Amino acid sequence: MLSTKKLVLFNEEDIFMKNKTKRIGLLFDSLRSPYDIANILQVAIALDCDIYTSGNCIDFKNRKILGKVNSWKATSYPMIVHFDNIETAIEKFHSEGKKVYGTSPNVSNDFYELDFVKEDIIIAFGSESHGLSKKAMNMMDGIYKLPMKNIGFLTLSIVTSAVAFEINRQIKKSTID
Repeated sequence: MLSTKKLVLFNEEDIFMKNKTKRIGLLFDSLRSPYDIANILQVAIALDCDIYTSGNCIDFKNRKILGKVNSWKATSYPMIVHFDNIETAIEKFHSEGKKVYGTSPNVSNDFYELDFVKEDIIIAFGSESHGLSKKAMNMMDGIYKLPMKNIGFLTLSIVTSAVAFEINRQIKKSTID
């Protein structure tokens, strides 16, 4: 069984980890699928991302999730912070000077226009079935889409991977330049 010392779930009152290295922050509202969570955790482990959840999310310590995660024999696990609702999370990030950008296939703003090096950015994802609420989107600093051909959307775990790896690419490139 996965040690709870490794996969820690914080709540919104906990103090966020502060360090000098650029962090990839991913915010998910009402994440319900064990399959999606396991795949998202794999990306978060690989890139050392911070995971933020809000709303009615499935327990990350669900046996289906833990079974898959334990099989990877990872040496570290992501910080996971849960908020009661996405609006509280957005307010918290804004109070810390972070920008929050949402994702949607229904906008014209191109995700690749974002500069993840100049700003401290959290990327927010809604549920596959409902996306982000209008109220949450109105609170965000912008809504972006991942440009695609021949299909109108990607599943949550696939779009998360594409987004996280692009953020990682930009951050790594900035440390080389």
